[in-house]
Amino acid sequence: MFITKRSFVLSLLMMSVAACSDKAETNTAAPKAKEELVAAASAAPVNGKTYRVVSEITFAPFIMRDDKGAISGFEYDLLQAIAAKEGFNLTFEAHPWKGIFKTLSNNEADIVSAGVSATDERKQQWGVTNAYFQSAPAILVKKDSPIQGFADLQGRTVSVKPGTLSEGIVKQHHKDKKQIMNQETSWLLVKEVIGGRADAVVDDEGPLKYYEKNYSKEGIRVIVDANVPKIDYGFVVRKTDTELLNQLNDGLAKLKQDGTYDQIYRKYF
Repeated sequence: MFITKRSFVLSLLMMSVAACSDKAETNTAAPKAKEELVAAASAAPVNGKTYRVVSEITFAPFIMRDDKGAISGFEYDLLQAIAAKEGFNLTFEAHPWKGIFKTLSNNEADIVSAGVSATDERKQQWGVTNAYFQSAPAILVKKDSPIQGFADLQGRTVSVKPGTLSEGIVKQHHKDKKQIMNQETSWLLVKEVIGGRADAVVDDEGPLKYYEKNYSKEGIRVIVDANVPKIDYGFVVRKTDTELLNQLNDGLAKLKQDGTYDQIYRKYF
């Protein structure tokens, strides 16, 4: 079945699931518990406020960590540059995707990062920044797989993160819910395909392409459907934190104006 862009957009608007995170991990371990991984901002501290960022920290090349726990990535560098422009400090803390927004409502964090889609539903509930990146759901399979698009997922075992836009898309094209496997991070999803336990992964395009490039010896490929509309990524804060939201938007605008955004972008893409 061919999926037109119009029908795909309409189906996305009807889905209540919010968007997703795709994260690429530089080691093969699952993310550590959130209390185990706390990274201080690498930028020189300033006298301003300190805000807590929560992220999966497994969303390469947007935000990731090495074997020693050091955090890097496009989003990480971007947030650090914004903080430097606006005069505040950041700490970064790992958290599984499931329940990540509760950290805001429970005052356990101030900013949610790592590939958060700026859906209308999220904007109604949270403060969402202006877009800093665009992505789209994609499919990762073995190179010899007959799967060519979303319509081919029916009857296949698919690995996907729960509570994401990607999960909503999979359920839309998959009648047998028993063939849908859930994992908490993008790397664990990809491992299911590499290990032959799943036929496909549905996740954000950016992280999947990262794995395709860096794990080419595993014989995997990414399928990008041109009919799938792009989705904006935004940083998320509490609705009441208007000062922080304005700082993030102002800092992002300054980075785009002075060329810093382009420099960070070229570093990773």
